[in-house]
Amino acid sequence: MSGGNIAGDRKGITILEIAIVIAIVGILAALAVSSFREMNEKYKVEEETKQLFVDLMDARGRAMQRGRFYFVRFTGTPVTRYATYEDCNPLPDGDCNYQSGLDNMVTGATITHTIVAGGGAANFAFNRNGIASTDSGTIRLSSNVNPDYDCITVRATRMKMGKYDAGTGICVEK
Repeated sequence: MSGGNIAGDRKGITILEIAIVIAIVGILAALAVSSFREMNEKYKVEEETKQLFVDLMDARGRAMQRGRFYFVRFTGTPVTRYATYEDCNPLPDGDCNYQSGLDNMVTGATITHTIVAGGGAANFAFNRNGIASTDSGTIRLSSNVNPDYDCITVRATRMKMGKYDAGTGICVEK
């Protein structure tokens, strides 16, 4: 007689152990998918904020380079579209006033997040010297996530990206 266990010396895993491992893997996968969605949404807000910033800086640079006014317009309900326009009517250098359908659109984009513009930044211009027509504007992208960058401050002589602080209602420049 052998003194071993009743089942012999068989080694392996049981159905219960497999079920526990599958349950743990399933829970971890659900958590990973949830985290990935939130991270992806944060990335999208930051990407759209940075692209808007680049387009605004481009309009400012073109205004100085070409010696013309450039206009920034936000449109849509809700506001999810923006465009920059070169003042070109009447020829040759425009009249320093935005004229819908007559001034040339330079860049434009439709984004997925609502644009909230305040403090004179709803529609503004850059003059021939690249100076913005607003000195206290803020542009932010509304979202339910907490990205590192989601707003832009527009001052007469500079623009900076930042993070919107809902408690104070201001864009904290970074």
